[in-house]
Amino acid sequence: AFAIVNNGSIHFADAFTYTGGGQYEHDPDGIHRLYRLGSTSKSFTAAAAKILEEAGVLSLEDYVNDDDATQAFAGGERTLRHLLSHQGAFKLDSGALNLFCYPGGLDAFWAEPDDLISPHYDSAVYGNLGGGYEYSAFNYSLAGAYIVNRTGETFAEVLQTRIFDPAGMCTATLDGFRAVGAPIGNEAGVSQAAAMHVGPYINQVSLTDEHCEDNFYSSDDMPGDGYTWQYYHLDEADAGARDPAGGVIASIIDMGHFASALLNGYHSPGGLISQSGIRDLWRATSDLGCFPGCPYERYYGIRFFTDSTPGGPVNQVGHGGSRAGYSSAFVLRPEANLAVCVLANADVSTVAMSDLAKAILDAIPAVKPRVLSVDPSPIAAGETATIRFSVPGNAMVRIQVFNVTGQMVSTLADRVYPSGEHSVVWTPSDCALGPGTYFVRFSSMGAVYVHKAVICR
Repeated sequence: AFAIVNNGSIHFADAFTYTGGGQYEHDPDGIHRLYRLGSTSKSFTAAAAKILEEAGVLSLEDYVNDDDATQAFAGGERTLRHLLSHQGAFKLDSGALNLFCYPGGLDAFWAEPDDLISPHYDSAVYGNLGGGYEYSAFNYSLAGAYIVNRTGETFAEVLQTRIFDPAGMCTATLDGFRAVGAPIGNEAGVSQAAAMHVGPYINQVSLTDEHCEDNFYSSDDMPGDGYTWQYYHLDEADAGARDPAGGVIASIIDMGHFASALLNGYHSPGGLISQSGIRDLWRATSDLGCFPGCPYERYYGIRFFTDSTPGGPVNQVGHGGSRAGYSSAFVLRPEANLAVCVLANADVSTVAMSDLAKAILDAIPAVKPRVLSVDPSPIAAGETATIRFSVPGNAMVRIQVFNVTGQMVSTLADRVYPSGEHSVVWTPSDCALGPGTYFVRFSSMGAVYVHKAVICR
């Protein structure tokens, strides 16, 4: 299933079912089915943290204790920002298999004394204290535990009230028994006993690990075995420690609404997250050292791979996720006000899914704001001029006037305009502008136009 978001709303969504032999058939009902998002779930955790920060509930600069997820004094401990940007906290994401095995909730997980189950920052195996970028689900599990600790709410309540409801994500939820009876991926799969690919890494922790008995990862597969289709148990419904890192399930329509909410926040005030907050999530915090052959983007921000450096425009951000039998990709082009979400109930590389999303974006014709006319030209002394322009969707528009030395002498517009054609009246005499040459600069959604305007005597 996939959805295209254009100019602040879902432009198109559709789904297909694989019938074998390289063939697919149209499946329009598939846009309403739920898919496991895997690591794409972390996008919701990061967004929730920023929303709570803007509400004054917490700060991304709070220090987070690794023993019980409470706030701690500075002194070698990590901040919530470190956790959300995968910097200097935990490493070895493969170890996060324990998150799927642990039978208790977030608080219980971080109180677990076994360091190989619930690690500390200085863990010899999983610790990355003071280190650089290391992608690990443990970072998000602890971040989620901190959010729960500060709000006094369950993680499900945090997502429901801060993101799912405000964004219009009507069917999004968390995995396990909370979704009993919901169709997951295909008509044969329901949450309490779904048939899906079960991978060969299922039993890599321990065949006798008490935390991993008779849960989601239970199967007859051994390390090195191929994938098989089989039914599995869903005792992982109690694995609340997993939720912030990979427990969200959603339809493609839900994901389209989430993308719309993020893009609307980027372009105009009053969104799910403020404009400065969105830019904080999407600005680079780590150079991944992969340029020019990066599988996603050159930098990592807060939960998104990004091409944005501090202070610059955000042209592309995204991330992917996977769970056994499921893959997802989520790519946004904020300056163009576009996004594509792709969900699959198949074991597909997240890089391949991301490349597919980018290919769809590349195929969308660019529709940009544009200046239609500046009349009259030239402008006689004492006259007014009308600047006509169009925007393809709700967009922030700024129109400024500069003199020949580059000094900004007047601002004619600096607000959000709805889709369509608009006009702004400019009376140079109101700004005490005398005869001469001026430049009218129009900027919106990354598009910039400069028009030369001459005021006659």
